Amino acid sequence: MNKTYSEFELSAIQEIVNIGTGNAATALSKLVNREVELGVPDVAVAPIWDAADLIGPAESPVVAILTPIGEDSFASIALIFPEPAAEVLCRLLGTELETEMGRSALQEIGNILTGSYVTAISSMTGIAIEPWPPAFACDMLSSVVDAILAEASEFTETVILIQAAVSITGEACEFGLLFLPRPGALDSLLTALGVA
Repeated sequence: MNKTYSEFELSAIQEIVNIGTGNAATALSKLVNREVELGVPDVAVAPIWDAADLIGPAESPVVAILTPIGEDSFASIALIFPEPAAEVLCRLLGTELETEMGRSALQEIGNILTGSYVTAISSMTGIAIEPWPPAFACDMLSSVVDAILAEASEFTETVILIQAAVSITGEACEFGLLFLPRPGALDSLLTALGVA
């Protein structure tokens, strides 16, 4: 059964997301050496079977980086870039999406952005977690997300979907992020924050 969360608990989740997204924007700005403007991220705690429809059109091409976090697979984070945003990032780094160097650059961006969220979680909760080596995929949104959610559905019924609107020197570069907690992981975070 999908658990529901109180407004107070959702506010705590939003605060972690805000700090993580701010950290991510700062890290991205340093990486591309340009000003990054950030909108307030949208956050939804949703049943896993609704997540695909919330992310975007099924046939849109995306780049995704899936990163397990925590020694006991505490959770996984899937970072999803629409193809136009991935192309912008590659161009700003002097490469192209279709090349091996471009994919390597995006994987490194994925490492940095995921690390920003992990750092926010650790610093706010005191829970020591580290990211593990990521997996990379480039395909239609439906194919990528269905594969991620099919695996995650074995251990969770709830996901947190974060959608961030980022602008790098005037160029739109939005991304989506799925936080896929293992059983008890989200409750552990909320307990550590004193709001569970």
